[in-house]
Amino acid sequence: MPGFPSGWPDLPIGVVLGLVAVGWLCGSFPSAVVVGRIVGVDVLRQGEGNPGSANVWHLAGPVAGATVLLLDLARGVAPGLAGWVLGGYWGAVFGGLGAVLGSVRPLIPGMRGGRGVGTAAGALAVIEPVAAAVGFVAALVTYGVVRRAPTATAVGFVAYPVAWIVLGVRSVDTLVPMAGAGLIALVAAGRWAVTRGGAQRRRDRRAP
Repeated sequence: MPGFPSGWPDLPIGVVLGLVAVGWLCGSFPSAVVVGRIVGVDVLRQGEGNPGSANVWHLAGPVAGATVLLLDLARGVAPGLAGWVLGGYWGAVFGGLGAVLGSVRPLIPGMRGGRGVGTAAGALAVIEPVAAAVGFVAALVTYGVVRRAPTATAVGFVAYPVAWIVLGVRSVDTLVPMAGAGLIALVAAGRWAVTRGGAQRRRDRRAP
């Protein structure tokens, strides 16, 4: 991959919109719902009601949950790589951003979106693989210690930009492209917070 980028995006608006649209389409694939139906669970009605890998893992076990996670990662990786081929670093950012938006706001009528965490992780891995690897290891170690997926996810997303700063941010120009990746993480984090609150309210309503 090219070296660490700098400066503002220099892509035609048509290319930007096309990459976002393709990413949105990829991100709309309901991986958790499809896998859930194959194994006989309804992720929209059972568990916490969130169409994500964690809910599938809880309802159907680690194999089904890991399958959804891999599919979620692929939803971010595929448009990110396509964007990189067509438009370099910024192409990957816009393709990945579209994928996360599709994950949280699917194009399929009536389909509820997930938190976008897995899809965002896939897109961010394309943008800066080494920082993504650091974030993954940080999340894995945190989960091994505290056994809480939300805490591990938060640590992983924090470790990503920290690792990126250590790896290459040396000027204001390099902070601009970093903000592009940060936007992807921000969308996923915002959606994660909203859906976590909704899941808790659903559990409270079910409590006697």
